[in-house]
Amino acid sequence: MSPRRLTQLTDAFSKKPRNLQAPVASHFAHYNLVHGYKMTVHGQEFSQTQAAGWFAGKTFGYDWTSSHFPIWAGLLARYRDLPARVIEVGSWEGRSALFFMNFLPRSQLVCIDTFEGSEEHRAHPEAFASDLPEIERRFDTNLAPFAHRIEKRKAASAVALAEFGIDGRRFDIAYIDGSHASADVYGDGVLAWSMLVPGGIMMFDDYEWEYLPEPRSNPKLGIDSFLRAFEGQYRIVHMGFQVALEKL
Repeated sequence: MSPRRLTQLTDAFSKKPRNLQAPVASHFAHYNLVHGYKMTVHGQEFSQTQAAGWFAGKTFGYDWTSSHFPIWAGLLARYRDLPARVIEVGSWEGRSALFFMNFLPRSQLVCIDTFEGSEEHRAHPEAFASDLPEIERRFDTNLAPFAHRIEKRKAASAVALAEFGIDGRRFDIAYIDGSHASADVYGDGVLAWSMLVPGGIMMFDDYEWEYLPEPRSNPKLGIDSFLRAFEGQYRIVHMGFQVALEKL
């Protein structure tokens, strides 16, 4: 692979936000970007500078997440002082997990990941060869201070989510950020939705991530299909590079 192509590949997988592409009109016609949620926490603006302190001394090779923190703070403010039950599909190096642990200090978090990368990482190992072997170690080290509040499940999401459903687990917050394949995104959403309590929040990442030529290889089709399948069971509370729903 040429150096230029390698740069294009790594840039594409950096999840840089793009303009919204053709949303599902029936769902979003009256949508407001934040839909009544202010970027405040207990009356104070969320501070990116303060949040940066959560990551001091941690080891990361990527930052695909922190730009979303102000929106998450608004969406999840009501859980700040509650023992929220959180589940995330796709933990990578632990940046999103660190947000949940710090912003929701009474929460318990389930992290599901194979720590083997996604299809696009495995298809181009030359672009990620130096990082993939380190991903799980970085996660473990970064989250070590919160080990008593984290349940790490190293498995494919379809297996782990189904097992949690069989066990009767329930969650207040679900974050879907695993595989980019539309079928996987749809499946992760369906399985997690069944465990989300009424009033709970589900957040999908990468709605606008459309870098692979085949639509079924990108998350958007899976998220749109989920929204159609569960129409009437949620209200949209955020729409942009990510989609957030409140379960009715």
